Amino acid sequence: MDNKQIEALNLWGADSESAIKRMLGDEVFYLSLVDAFVSNNDWNDMCKLIEKKQYRDAFVISHRMKGSCVDLSLTPLFKAMCELTDDLRYEEIRPTLESDLEAAQKLRDSLVKALHLE
Repeated sequence: MDNKQIEALNLWGADSESAIKRMLGDEVFYLSLVDAFVSNNDWNDMCKLIEKKQYRDAFVISHRMKGSCVDLSLTPLFKAMCELTDDLRYEEIRPTLESDLEAAQKLRDSLVKALHLE
C-alpha cells in the first residue's frame, strides 16, 4: 500500500487494511467510498437536525454514519459516532450530546484534513 491517502488514513487511525480486504483488495473502491462518506451531506444534515432539536431524525443519520464508519474501518470516528448515536437514541437526550458532537466534529475535520493531505 503506497497510496498517500491510505497512508494518511492509517496515520489518522483508520484500519484501512481490514476495510480493503472486505472490498476484495480494491484500494480505489475503498478510497471512493471514504470520499463519498466525507463528501455527502449527512454530517451537515445531522447537525442541523440537532440544532432544531429534531433528535429522532438526527439519530437515524448518526446511526447510518456509525455503520459507514465501521464498514470503512474509520475507528476513531466510529467510536465517537457510537457515543453520539447513544446520546440521541432515547427520548431523554443525554447531557453529553454537545460535547460528544464537538468531539465527533473534531475527528471528522481531522479525517477530512488527512484525506486532502493539507
